[in-house]
Amino acid sequence: MKFSANIEAGFGSLKNIGEHLKNIGITGTAAVISGETAFKIAGKIVVDSLESSGFYVNTFIYEKIEPTLKNAENLTAIIKNYSSKNDVFIIGIGGGSTLDVCKYISAKLELNFIAVPTLLSSDAIATGYSVLWIDDKNEAFQTKAPSLIVGDYEILKNQPKKYISAGVGDMLSKMSALYDWRLAFWLAGETYNDFAMNVAKATTNLLKKRIADVAAMNYIGIETLFLSEVTDGYLMQLSGTTRVAAGSEHLFTFALEKIHGMPNHGEYCGLGTIMMAYIQSKKDGEVRGYLNDVGAATTAADLDIKPQEIIKALTIAHTMRPWYTILGINGLSEGSAERLARYTMVI
Repeated sequence: MKFSANIEAGFGSLKNIGEHLKNIGITGTAAVISGETAFKIAGKIVVDSLESSGFYVNTFIYEKIEPTLKNAENLTAIIKNYSSKNDVFIIGIGGGSTLDVCKYISAKLELNFIAVPTLLSSDAIATGYSVLWIDDKNEAFQTKAPSLIVGDYEILKNQPKKYISAGVGDMLSKMSALYDWRLAFWLAGETYNDFAMNVAKATTNLLKKRIADVAAMNYIGIETLFLSEVTDGYLMQLSGTTRVAAGSEHLFTFALEKIHGMPNHGEYCGLGTIMMAYIQSKKDGEVRGYLNDVGAATTAADLDIKPQEIIKALTIAHTMRPWYTILGINGLSEGSAERLARYTMVI
């Protein structure tokens, strides 16, 4: 069990990233990987701080970093060639997709990785897994958690509100995922850790308690969402599985991403959690209420998704991962899927 214990967070924390790296013993040349938009937001701050602290910096900036295995392998080859001539560590700047690719590269090449999130749309900022697409299906690769995560609240509080909504959707997934995880332990013998389960419940309850602050994107709200996502990474390392944060609602999400596209992972999770909570005999209205509080989608129409796409995603969800969940082994029939989506007012 190896934790990424280094976190630097607060207003303006990115301005001191060079000193933070020195304090934890990181040396060498920084290979900064980022998409163009994220680099405009945080890149100059990172580069200036690194150079003023004596680090040599080389930037690898792309219009957009696609979270595909092919793209990750291509970038790995580029960084491998560069690192063969330099003592390199990787700094990834951006959202979950960019950081997932960077984690993959750093694990393949056994390099230190520093995460600089500019969005809080998912827990990818801190986990030791990378979700990458292979053709029309995604796969979770065990990679490595960041050596350092720098959360600059000045940057994070200025992200578009839709990414906060998505992040909340991803975090509230545990309202159904933890039920599924316990079910999988008792009925399918899957890996389980009671301590991680209880910490996950506590962080979820704190997020719900502070949902108004998250919606307001004030200091307390940004810090709560940031640390909730970071804690997910720790919990996965502690329990040795992603099941502490992902269950049937994520299976639905993966299926919907396959059918409709992948721009709204966290909000898809929100819709999935509403429906899975209903099957689990929980109050689906409670989930919907928290999502409404942050302006997240609660219906298919909110995301321009056709009812038939929701129904199809529900019927194939159980095939997305070899997980035991409330969906069972055979999944939902088309009729049951439609009833579920209508009963929960998702369609």
